Amino acid sequence: MTKRILLIINFFSIVISAQGQATFTPPVVKMTVSGIKASNPIRIDGDLDEEDWINASIIKGFTQREPNQSEPASFDTEVKILYDDQFLYIGATCFDDLSNKSNLRVLNMQRDFDPYQNDKFGVAIDGFLDGQNSNGFEVTPYGAQRDLQVIDGEEWRANQDWDGLWFVRTKIHEDKWTAEIAIPWKTLRYKKETDELLISFTRNIRRKNEINTYPKVPRAFSHFRMAYAAKLVDIVLPPPSTNVQINPYWIATQNKDSNLESSDYQLQLGGEFKWAPNPNMVLDGTINTDFAQADVDQQVQNLTRFNVLFPERRQFFLENANIFKPSISSFIQPFFSRRIGLDDDGNPIPLDGGLRLTSQTKKQTYGLLAMRQRATATSPLSHFIVGRYVQNFSDQSRAGLMISHREDDPLNNATVTYQRRGNTTATFNTFIRPSQTTNIEVMASTTMDSETGKGLAVHTYLSQLKNWGYIGFIGQYVSENYNPRTGFLALDNYILLSPAFSLDLRPAFLPDFIRSFAPSAGVNGYWTASDRQFLQSLMNFTPLNLRFENGGNVEFKYKPEIHELFDPFVPLGIAIAPGYYSFSRFEYAFNSDISRKISGQFRFEHGDYFDGSLNVYNLNLRISPFPYWEFNSTYIFNQIRGLGNEQKDLNAQLLVIGSRLAANPRLQLITNYQFNNVASNIWNVRFAWEYRPLSFIYFVFNSNTRDDLLTDTRFNRQESIAKFTFLKQF
Repeated sequence: MTKRILLIINFFSIVISAQGQATFTPPVVKMTVSGIKASNPIRIDGDLDEEDWINASIIKGFTQREPNQSEPASFDTEVKILYDDQFLYIGATCFDDLSNKSNLRVLNMQRDFDPYQNDKFGVAIDGFLDGQNSNGFEVTPYGAQRDLQVIDGEEWRANQDWDGLWFVRTKIHEDKWTAEIAIPWKTLRYKKETDELLISFTRNIRRKNEINTYPKVPRAFSHFRMAYAAKLVDIVLPPPSTNVQINPYWIATQNKDSNLESSDYQLQLGGEFKWAPNPNMVLDGTINTDFAQADVDQQVQNLTRFNVLFPERRQFFLENANIFKPSISSFIQPFFSRRIGLDDDGNPIPLDGGLRLTSQTKKQTYGLLAMRQRATATSPLSHFIVGRYVQNFSDQSRAGLMISHREDDPLNNATVTYQRRGNTTATFNTFIRPSQTTNIEVMASTTMDSETGKGLAVHTYLSQLKNWGYIGFIGQYVSENYNPRTGFLALDNYILLSPAFSLDLRPAFLPDFIRSFAPSAGVNGYWTASDRQFLQSLMNFTPLNLRFENGGNVEFKYKPEIHELFDPFVPLGIAIAPGYYSFSRFEYAFNSDISRKISGQFRFEHGDYFDGSLNVYNLNLRISPFPYWEFNSTYIFNQIRGLGNEQKDLNAQLLVIGSRLAANPRLQLITNYQFNNVASNIWNVRFAWEYRPLSFIYFVFNSNTRDDLLTDTRFNRQESIAKFTFLKQF
């Protein structure tokens, strides 16, 4: 046995050492790029034909990040930079063979598009020169925009739903496509009295599954790792000036409820404002807050013992959201904005309004959020306040403190009775990056609740990320009484130990159509925090994961599970008796090239499930003959047999069908239908016209019908919404 283990270790050591593409360190002296001041107004039309563009310096020499690190890009990309008192301008010429327009891969016209499945050009800007934070602005050849706020150079943990005010137009030619970007200085945040920025660029050539950057970046990272960025010099940033943004809205709503046999019509006004007294500080306000245009949540048929985390989709809470997130953990979130203005089922609770103040410099960051939640027949008047402070010790290390408080007024009516309740959460966290490849994160959080008393939670995360792959460890402790009522917990009263690794191996003997062999393994072991009793062990071994050159992959997973149930477990309404359960599951998956006009994914999982069996079929189909129209569907079939005390059989089905029809990135009709035979059937139809940047006209229709097989619950609710918003910046 020992010899076999040594042989396996020796095999992977040889393969890893043969990768030949080291995860190189950042340059000691940064590259510099220059901008020139525009002498005439720049028209944003996608054509870089003004005299200022012609005279601007050319930035070129993009290299591959994927697949062949540091090698020249397949096609050249040229970038030029201009500026004036109002805007920073970026002009990009992306050379390519476009005699056949299908060589461009663009899925749809969605804002905040998939960054890896589209041709795109992007820029990342660090205005504070702290090497940690940056804003990203990206565009496809058809003009769809993506913007995001990135912390610690990790794109996967960025705030990708932030929408900044910026302008872009594109043009497609036979040998290139061009992008002309104008970013208002008022949208950017930067140091006072600075004359330089950190900047980096990226480009996807999707049909080749190729990612290029300037300056060059190791394959393990992205161009948001600002330690590798260039310095933008020879620019004059404008001094602070009046920077006020107002965004009033008008909304008309009609609701129908078949159970109540009622229909009501509402007309209301509200809005948001933004004031930046200097480039480092922003004060946001909201009055009579409304989120009618937010995407609906996709339903989940939860077969696990964990609470489901639905993402925040409401724009007011998305800007600078990373400031109020002290760790990467999705299991422990001391503050989670979805607890404000939404109940546990995702139904809206009216918000009277609130304020958010954020400030960011190279040395420190702080934020303050205060919200008032209106009383209803079923929920009390509630006040929320969150304070956050972060001190940077270096470009790669910081420590922070966050305190949140929720105060619920008493409520006593014919429906519910609540006593006054207060809940306070205090959280300390630190992030240390001793090298570009090593991350250390620690968070400790305590809660004080007027009903449940005091509680403690601790989260630790260690990781090593290199071109050959990832190895990491997560440890968590959540005491029995830890109760962040303005946060989220996936599980109560637990201890978690979770080591994991994944490899990205590219030996020369792989066939040409396979880019990498990516085996992985992870173990999640859980115990109760109060008495250290074993709860569950979830193991995930992926001995086969072949990633193809076109972006698709095929994989096989072996997933043994062990559970100790101290109380009945009731997935999808089926009661499973307390006891010890050990079983294994197997998963097979194939994903085709998603960027093609027709693509699909298939995932099949089978095996025992507690005292029964469970087969899961997951199919996805996407059709997009051209970027202006996309159809996609997902079908999940959970086939349960002989489960629980009654040895019950259940076929649980979830079908999600979506369509996006666009005249251009600013005029779209989005339709989403969800059929769930054990919960609700939901229609969401949304017409959105961005008639000027970040000013919208919406028409929304929502229908929620429930005929629950499990609980015998029936209702039919319909909502029609018309909303007009107007954004003006002074």
